[in-house]
Amino acid sequence: MSDFAIQMKEVTFAYPPVLPGGDPVRVLEGVSLDVRPGEFIGLIGPNGVGKTTLLLILAGLAPRLTRGRLRGEVQVQGRAGMVFQETEGQLFNPTVEAEVAWGLENLGLPVAEIERRLDWALEAMGIAALRDAVPGQLSGGQQKRVALAATLAMHPDVLLLDEPTSGLDPAARLDVLAALDELHRVYPVTVIMAENDAETVARFAERVLVLHEGRIALDAPPRTVFRRIAWLDSIGAPVPPAARLAAMLREAGHDMDFLTLAEALAVLNADC
Repeated sequence: MSDFAIQMKEVTFAYPPVLPGGDPVRVLEGVSLDVRPGEFIGLIGPNGVGKTTLLLILAGLAPRLTRGRLRGEVQVQGRAGMVFQETEGQLFNPTVEAEVAWGLENLGLPVAEIERRLDWALEAMGIAALRDAVPGQLSGGQQKRVALAATLAMHPDVLLLDEPTSGLDPAARLDVLAALDELHRVYPVTVIMAENDAETVARFAERVLVLHEGRIALDAPPRTVFRRIAWLDSIGAPVPPAARLAAMLREAGHDMDFLTLAEALAVLNADC
C-alpha cells in the first residue's frame, strides 16, 4: 500500500467541446500531487481554474459523471467524501435526520453507532433543531450544513470540500469551521479544501496549492504562499487581509508577520 493518501501523476483533464466539432475544454495540464494521510491541504486559485474539477477527479466523479477525458494516474486510499459548493442537488432524503443517517446505514454500522454519529454531526453543524425538517425547504446556508453533517458523520478517510463556507453567515461559518477542526484533530482524516476565503485557508491548511493555468504553480506552507502577494494578485488568487496588512507594515519598516486576524491581534497587542 502507498504511503500517501492521495497521489496524482501527470493528470490532464478536458471536458467535451462546448459546440459540436469544437475543441475539448482543457482544464488540468499535467498535475502531479502527493498528499500524506492526515494532511490538511488548501486549494486556491482564480475562479474557473479547475479547483472543482480536481476535487471531482479525486472523488471519482470525473469523468464518470461529468464526461470528458482523463489522462494520468490517480490513487486515493480509503473512502472519499465530497461536499459540493451547491449542495441542494446533493440532498435527496425526506428529512434532515434521514439525510445524515442514509450514508451511515449504507456503511452497515450498528444502530447505536449510527445514532451516536447522527447526534454528533447534527450538534456539530448546529442543526439539531432541524432534525425533522425537509432539506429542500431549508435556506442555502442550512442546506450546506446538512450536506456537511451527512459527509462528516461517515468519517471519510479523505474529505473533499468545495467552498464549504460559501453562503453561510458569520456564525454558521464558525460552526462549520469548528466542526472541521474537531474532525481533523480527533480522526485521521485527510482534507483537501478548495476555498476562496484565504483567511480560512491560512488558518487551517498545512500546505497550500495554488492552481494556475491548469497546473499547480506553487505548493508550500501558508506563510510562504501568502507572502507572495504581488504574484497572487497578478493571477487573481485570494490573499488574507491580515497578510496584506502585515506586508504593508513591513514595507513601512515594521517587522510584522501574521496571516490571520487572530494572529494580527496577538502581534499588535504584544507590540503595544
